[in-house]
Amino acid sequence: MASVDSKLDILSKKIAEITLDTNVCQVIHYYETRQGSKKVNFARLEKGLLLFIYVHETTKTSLHPELALWDHRLCIHIIKEGQCSKQRDQCRRIHETSYRQPDLCSFWYNSTCTYERKCRYVHEFTNISDHYQYIMNNTDHLVCKLIRFVRNFAGHYNDTAIKDDDDLQELHKEIVIVMVHLVHHLSPKRTHSIDHLNLFLEATTIKQLISQDRLLELLEKPYSVPEVFLECVISYNTHWYQRECKRRTIDFTQLSPPFVKYFNDVFIEFYKGRLKSRGAVAAWT
Repeated sequence: MASVDSKLDILSKKIAEITLDTNVCQVIHYYETRQGSKKVNFARLEKGLLLFIYVHETTKTSLHPELALWDHRLCIHIIKEGQCSKQRDQCRRIHETSYRQPDLCSFWYNSTCTYERKCRYVHEFTNISDHYQYIMNNTDHLVCKLIRFVRNFAGHYNDTAIKDDDDLQELHKEIVIVMVHLVHHLSPKRTHSIDHLNLFLEATTIKQLISQDRLLELLEKPYSVPEVFLECVISYNTHWYQRECKRRTIDFTQLSPPFVKYFNDVFIEFYKGRLKSRGAVAAWT
């Protein structure tokens, strides 16, 4: 039997081999200044929440057919063979799609394949641009989920459901930083500027964050989002968010050009319809 010292040596070596991904940011990195100690109340979120209610409602009809594929809600038989043995009103999955991919793994699409890389069928969508216009990759899909979350949070917010004040405060900060990422990567903007953030979000909230140069630097790095933000259904009347939670890393720089262009136009229309008449100046001219 190995001695205690030798076991400790082995354990120490394993610990030394563990490296943290310093390229992935979390909410704490955006509040590293004295201003970050100030509380972020719900009022600081409202301008951004109203924006993303508009964004979600404006885009949902166009994106719905594409989201059905990425959410794995389409009938796999329609995708692979172009037909299903069941009538559309008898099948549990959606039939309305032009997307075809005969080599797609049926089990992967239904979240049950255990072969992973050893599977002889394909575990990804390979010809998206032949059938769809906007959602071209998984990052696009995750951002759609975040927009849906922000919109649903705005509609179902219950300030008494989350009992822990620290959890509530961290949640507000998380939502601020998610909205900052969404605005930064989806709205038109000038280089080396945060005017677009001040235009679409509460300027006082942006002032609580780190310096402009540091903020712009971190916004180009992957961000670790609470996984609960990506769930389809959240029970907002329960204590649904906790500081210590599972997270999902999103690299917003991987958004596809068609997706970004589409949302650029949506943000411009929001500016023209809601902000320009109030004297706001465009942040991209």
